[in-house]
Amino acid sequence: MTSQRVWVLAATILAMACSETTVPAASDTAATASDAAGTDATTSDGGGGAADSSASDASGSSKWWTCPAVTGEPPQRAAGCEAPDDGVYGCKRKFTGWTQDGSKMTCNRCLGGDPKVQGSWRAIAFDSEDPEKPLANGLRELLVIDGNTWHLHTEVEEKGQKVEVRVDGWYFCADAVELKSERLVFVVTSVAPNQTLGWFSPDVFTGEFLTKDGNLLAWGMNATFEKDWIGYANYCRVGDTVGGKPCLDPFLGP
Repeated sequence: MTSQRVWVLAATILAMACSETTVPAASDTAATASDAAGTDATTSDGGGGAADSSASDASGSSKWWTCPAVTGEPPQRAAGCEAPDDGVYGCKRKFTGWTQDGSKMTCNRCLGGDPKVQGSWRAIAFDSEDPEKPLANGLRELLVIDGNTWHLHTEVEEKGQKVEVRVDGWYFCADAVELKSERLVFVVTSVAPNQTLGWFSPDVFTGEFLTKDGNLLAWGMNATFEKDWIGYANYCRVGDTVGGKPCLDPFLGP
């Protein structure tokens, strides 16, 4: 089943893109993945949603989530799994395995998340990578990657009205032993308001992160699990400069 979210994200990517260009060079590639939608996925690990918090992240943005507490034992890893990075880079949601479409995944190459993509990222124009260029439909979007959790704050104009959503989830780095592409698996745990801009909880998808120069990030997605590529959305790291222009939190700066 394909979720409405896929088509909303596709429209968002087009709004950010304006033209089909190459994504940030993968010279500093963080990880790879594609997108799956639908509610038929099952999980062998616990819950873990988002909660309001008055804390702030490094960019100064309001931090609306708390680190999820998950109980359970780690899975018996499949033979041949790559040795995992067990570092702590922020929130560290315990990995207890995942079952997708009847296939059990026990390997996670990044138990604490990918260190290259940590921080706050502002959506920017795909063609120019200009942090100061306004996006179509008044789009403002902040992606925060905190350890092995991710958090998305999006605002866009639809039919003259501003629509806003906050999405929270976690991710793990699948292994080729169990997922040939070695892609990231993203799990949506909380959407507020639920079913807004096509996002809903619970949901699961795979995607791809690419980084360039430490200050640019591309998030690529497929429409279904490992199939039907949509494209990339581009982000700059909040607090850095791109082309001599500051990358500011879109909800705090211009």
